[in-house]
Amino acid sequence: MAAHTDRAFEAEELRAVVAQALELPVEEVTDDARFKEDLEVDSLISLEIAVRVEERYGVKIDESRLAEIGSFRLVRELIEAELNGASAT
Repeated sequence: MAAHTDRAFEAEELRAVVAQALELPVEEVTDDARFKEDLEVDSLISLEIAVRVEERYGVKIDESRLAEIGSFRLVRELIEAELNGASAT
């Protein structure tokens, strides 16, 4: 899959990428659903989401930030920060 070259991305497109990684229907991946608590997914799912995000958007999420991937909203905010060059390293 080619990396996303445009700096903007659609939230619904990202939601589909995350849902695929979680092996859940898109409608279950809401902004506030917590992956580990509400959706009861394995903790390794953060790595799977990070890999798929990198493949799709060309954004590498640093291993030290994987713990931040706890909900769709956090994934979206982390990627937006990376795309805008505003993330802390």
